[in-house]
Amino acid sequence: MVRLKQRYILFNIIYPDSPSLSSSGSSSSSSSSLTFSHPTDAKLTPQALAHLIREQIQANFGDWGSGVVAATLNVKYFSHATSTGILRVTRQHFRLAWAALTFLTEILGRGCVIKVVRVSGTIKKAEMEVIKRGRAGILATSGSIIEP
Repeated sequence: MVRLKQRYILFNIIYPDSPSLSSSGSSSSSSSSLTFSHPTDAKLTPQALAHLIREQIQANFGDWGSGVVAATLNVKYFSHATSTGILRVTRQHFRLAWAALTFLTEILGRGCVIKVVRVSGTIKKAEMEVIKRGRAGILATSGSIIEP
């Protein structure tokens, strides 16, 4: 029996037109990348996100794309607070899932941009990247320059 090799895609959902932004902009102490980082609505579940990605694959790649990715596409982790998620897909077809994430421009009626941060062969490395980025975000907002 052959082992099924997977890829884990770490992604961030960025909301550039967030209604919570003030007209004066963000403070000078926060990073420009954190300006667009906003929480995602709690209505978006990992299952709903996987369904949106499957619909996007169907729209862009047709029945073939939907067929090769449908069985293995799975959202393993999603944080509403950081709008960060980890998507699992087969190694042969991770580029289809990446393209579907890129083409996804609206979630629950809210405009968004999905940025793929890292593609990893193990979920452990993807989780370590989430932790690293979380620490960097906390340090950037607190104004500290202490390295972990």
